[in-house]
Parts: sequence; C-alpha cells; structure tokens
Amino acid sequence: MKKLIILFILIPIINFSQTLKGNVIDSISKEKLVLANITYLRNNSGTNTNLQGEYTLNIKEHLNDSIKISYIGYKSKYISLKNFNENKEYLLNFNLIQDENQLNEVIVTQKTIKYKKKYKLSEKRDGDISMFSLIGHETTCLIENPKNEVGRIKSVKLYVRKNKNADFIAKFRIKIYSYDKVNNKPSENLLAEDLIISPKNKTYQYVIDLENKKIPFLEDGVCVGIELVDENNTSKNGDKIGPGFRFTYGENKQLTWYNYRDKGWAKNDLLNKKSNSMSNLMVSMTVLMEN
Repeated sequence: MKKLIILFILIPIINFSQTLKGNVIDSISKEKLVLANITYLRNNSGTNTNLQGEYTLNIKEHLNDSIKISYIGYKSKYISLKNFNENKEYLLNFNLIQDENQLNEVIVTQKTIKYKKKYKLSEKRDGDISMFSLIGHETTCLIENPKNEVGRIKSVKLYVRKNKNADFIAKFRIKIYSYDKVNNKPSENLLAEDLIISPKNKTYQYVIDLENKKIPFLEDGVCVGIELVDENNTSKNGDKIGPGFRFTYGENKQLTWYNYRDKGWAKNDLLNKKSNSMSNLMVSMTVLMEN
C-alpha cells in the first residue's frame, strides 16, 4: 500500500501593528529625554518615554486624532496622525527645542536676600478622604501666600494613602507652578528639571527638601503638582494604581486642578455631599521669608 505523505509548509504570518515608535530627543544636544509625554488630544490616553528615552504608541484607533509631545523646559510639538494610515510600524523621532524664556517672567533674583523666618503653610481643612488616580494624571493644589511677599520654598509635604488593591506602584513626578490669578489656574513651571520620587504604598507623610533648588515662593502663592509616572511602561490598562493621595473637605474655594499628560488644566469639581464644600489635595509647604 502506498502511503500518502502530506507536507505542511509553515509560512510565518507577519502581523504589523499600526504603531509609532522612536525617541524624544533634545534638538541641540541630541540627548534622549526621559519620561516625555506623548498624548492624544481628543481623549485621555497616551504614553511616555522610558528610561532610555524610547516610546511606543498604538495609533490604529486614533488616525483622526493628533498627538502632543511635551517635556519640562521644552516647547511642545503637535503631530497629526492622518498620514500614518498603513498597517505597519512607523519609526519616528521627535526633536524638542528648549524653551529658554519659560522662567524669565517668574524667577526673581534672590542672591542678596537674607531669610530670617520660616513659615509652615497649608489651608485649614476638615476631613480626610482617599483618592486614587491613573498613570499620566497630575493633581495640583494652590498654596496661598498670606503675606503676599516673595520668599523661597524650603520643603513640601505630601500626604500619601495606601492602595491595598494596587496592581502597580507608580512613581511621583513633582512640579511647582506659579499661579495665574487672573485665569485662576497654574501657570509657569518653576522647577525646570525632572524631580521623580519613589513613594511606598502605605499611608504616611512624605517631606521633599527643595531648599537647594532655590524655587521662589511668589506673592500670589504657588501650585504643587504630583504626576503619576511609569518609568518603563509596564503598567496595563485597568491596573489599580498605588499609592494614592489624601484629600480634605470643608473649604469654600477651589484650590485643586487636574491635568492629563500636559493636555491642559481642568478644575476640581469634587464636592463633599454632606457639607456641600470643596475637596482639595492635602499638601503643605515650609517657606523662608525675610520677615
């Protein structure tokens, strides 16, 4: 009996995902920028570069959108996705230009100032509630200046809340902004560098020493921002992120704003139903003043 031999030829199937991939780079030094944000403009999703300055972004469902590429101290860049319509991997590097004028209007010369007194500043607040956020989201709170005098920031205290159900532990990117009193929102970033801290997933108070950064405490106060970051893009959609922030209620004014990957500021609209008062981020600051 003749045997029928059937040969199966295995042909590899290559399935290109429709993605952008590359680096975010300083246009002059060619240094790769770590933790730069790449964000869709029409919805709250995006990614960031990893510790090697590399990014990967799936664009298949976003071809009618545009992305914003941003990094602290650099001018943002905007790219339309409509021309990336083939089912393949696009290699695309983004070169960002330093924004040399970013701090000129808000940084003041303090070389001759002798600071004589230290003040601890925080709003008078009641209650203590937990709030957990997502990677890429930034929460910012205004620290008001009751003396309306320029000083210098010595330290910032954060109040951290454990997330016992956390799938991923994020790091915090700390930012300090001037306050735009006319438009009632954070304005220029006073800390022109990446300040990343590694919080523990437990409930505690975290003090950040900023005295050597020489950050001015302005007449209208400053805003303290905390952004949740994933340095290696290992978190997944749907992950519960820890640790969280502690919020207070009992105030009659809105002091907190939200921002997703530098897309723009949105006002906090969290009201405590029992007291009908605002909930604001719990943060305090120690400042040095002349008098």
